[in-house]
Amino acid sequence: MKQAAISLLLFVCSVASTAQTIKGVVQNSSTNKPAAGDEVTLKKIGNGMEDVAKTKTNAKGEFSFNDPQAQLPYIVWIEHQRVTYTQRATPGGNVVVARVFDTAKELKEVSIAEHAMLFHTGDAPNTLTGEEIFTVNNTSAPPRTLLRPHTLEIYLPEGAQITESDVRTSSGTDMKAAVVPTGEKNKYGYVFPIRPGETQFHVVYRVPYTGKLKIEPKSDIPVDTLVVAAPEPIKFTPADSSLYQTRNNPQFKNVNFFVAKSIGAQSQAGFEIAGSGAMPQEQAAAPAGNGAAGPEAGRPGGGIGLPNTEPVPLQSGQWIFLGVLSLFLAAGAVIVYSANQNPIAAPAGGAKPQDRGATLMDAMKEEVFQLESDRLQGKINIQDYQAAKAALDQTLQRAVQRQTKK
Repeated sequence: MKQAAISLLLFVCSVASTAQTIKGVVQNSSTNKPAAGDEVTLKKIGNGMEDVAKTKTNAKGEFSFNDPQAQLPYIVWIEHQRVTYTQRATPGGNVVVARVFDTAKELKEVSIAEHAMLFHTGDAPNTLTGEEIFTVNNTSAPPRTLLRPHTLEIYLPEGAQITESDVRTSSGTDMKAAVVPTGEKNKYGYVFPIRPGETQFHVVYRVPYTGKLKIEPKSDIPVDTLVVAAPEPIKFTPADSSLYQTRNNPQFKNVNFFVAKSIGAQSQAGFEIAGSGAMPQEQAAAPAGNGAAGPEAGRPGGGIGLPNTEPVPLQSGQWIFLGVLSLFLAAGAVIVYSANQNPIAAPAGGAKPQDRGATLMDAMKEEVFQLESDRLQGKINIQDYQAAKAALDQTLQRAVQRQTKK
């Protein structure tokens, strides 16, 4: 009897030690007030995501979930004005602090900082594969989320068949997002809210190809930087040769880059692709790891009516390729090109200043590439990723400032 009582006591103590609370607070950053009455869902990460419990924030924006049994990380989903915001949470861990934003159907402060395009052959006979990333900034003040049926509208080549569409949020999470026809020829729209900060929209498609194709990049929003990339065997002929400049990126051998700045509605940004060329295998290969994408079917678009789909590790090697390229250009890698175009007299017995600048940028690119690869393979958590990325950005900005002063 005594042994049974001891066993029961140990069992109760074990349950008490594992039964911990997840607590959080939600702030409406559009009004700088607590977000009261928002629905909060606790989801367990496993094969997909499983709803564990639901609650609502109180008048102070607070919420709590009692006694989650598993110690694995959970995802907290907060729905505010039909847009879902997510945060990771661990039982007994720190208080979850989440920010949400009011929505707007129109925002003038939404802009496209970069539009990156990659074209190559080899995936299927008589087809050209296109991959594009739109880096969109929402700098609205007060901060608000753009929410409408088509938040970002894009143009694709005639006959394009979309094979993949994703979004990378400002937190570094990759999510599936629907791209649907708008009704206008060759024009498509993303079904995904544009939150304050930076969002990258990604699409992969195939078009019929007979060895030559004209591409007309178009956007209803001005584009600060347009980058076109293709393997060396593919010939790139712009409609306006003065608009594009050829760039080389040592990180990606046998790939040409063509860069244009300040693309508006009147810009002649069209070009012709001719010939065949596959991406080099060492660059096209997807990262190692077990983060296979799940089934495509049944995944809703993010934020309009239905909650966003769960984060899914992506397998596209070109997605990493263009993601690194996008970071490389945004962080000021043009310093390498300006250094080469404006040589400075080298001091006697020392290395040339532009050589040192190029060495620095090569090192930074290598760090960015490794950071992105580690993040996509799950080797680094989001907090460490953001801290490392911020440090790299700051270093690159200082390098650009020093170069500007010379």
